[in-house]
Amino acid sequence: MPRLGTFGALAAAALALAACEQTPPVSPDDRGFIPGGDYALVGMDGATVPLRNMTLTISESAVSGRGPCNGYGAKNNAELPLVALSPLQTTNVDCGKNTTIENRFFQVLQSATEMEYYGGVLKVKSPLTWLIFERGVTETQGQVTALDQARAGQ
Repeated sequence: MPRLGTFGALAAAALALAACEQTPPVSPDDRGFIPGGDYALVGMDGATVPLRNMTLTISESAVSGRGPCNGYGAKNNAELPLVALSPLQTTNVDCGKNTTIENRFFQVLQSATEMEYYGGVLKVKSPLTWLIFERGVTETQGQVTALDQARAGQ
């Protein structure tokens, strides 16, 4: 019986110490568990995208980024992880052979309803499909290389 009392006292002490532990401060980049910052599109419509030339930047109440040809931006009228975007504002540059994929990207993003972030991967949910992004965009990801162009043609 004395052992049980010692064990109980130790457990109570551990719980008391845990209660005193300070909680970490909330990061200014925490957006409803969706880290703010830059992302590169890696998947859409259940498949990988041919190039990493479509981006998404998440800020407190807006999204912005680039498609293969056009920049875009929109206000998010919901609190993340929920999404309710105002109409996308795009630069309306002619996109040539990339028009189809860029229009699909904009269509899915415009209809997004929610975001989910786990393990460095951001999923933007839409009734149409998912957009899959990886965190971080380097300066070179905004530029399409000859090798990337060759891969896209395959």
